[in-house]
Amino acid sequence: MMAALCDLSSGKIPNALIAAGLGMGLTCQVALRGILGVIFFLGGMLLPALVLGILYYFRMIGAGDIKLLCVLGGFLGPAGAAGCMLRSLFAAGVLSLLIMWRRHILRKRIRYFWEFVVAYQESGRWRSYLEGVEEYAKFCFSVPVLIGILWCLT
Repeated sequence: MMAALCDLSSGKIPNALIAAGLGMGLTCQVALRGILGVIFFLGGMLLPALVLGILYYFRMIGAGDIKLLCVLGGFLGPAGAAGCMLRSLFAAGVLSLLIMWRRHILRKRIRYFWEFVVAYQESGRWRSYLEGVEEYAKFCFSVPVLIGILWCLT
């Protein structure tokens, strides 16, 4: 919740918060599982970075969002991290659709995404997905991550 609040207020998730979360996650895993907790922690922590790295590559998701999911993965382990990511992505999709519908930009955003894909296929050159995107068309992914973790915990 703290990460989402920081992200909403400043557009960033502080690295100190990420570091504290990673430290607590490792401590909890070792306390619960002994030395095997380190492997459980590392598996859960690395999974989001490996799976969502492509979204970061195209700047569709921020580094802070991936680091936040890595923290959660450290607490939850690999299976829990996968479940949390899926729930977070689902929540992000629903929130995105609602925002686009409410702002009457759904068609415009679908066209932008299609043009992005076509341009990448034709040129094979990378460009940031957020390049040229208006501020009102963006939202903090930490909010769907918060929804995803709360969903996992219920």
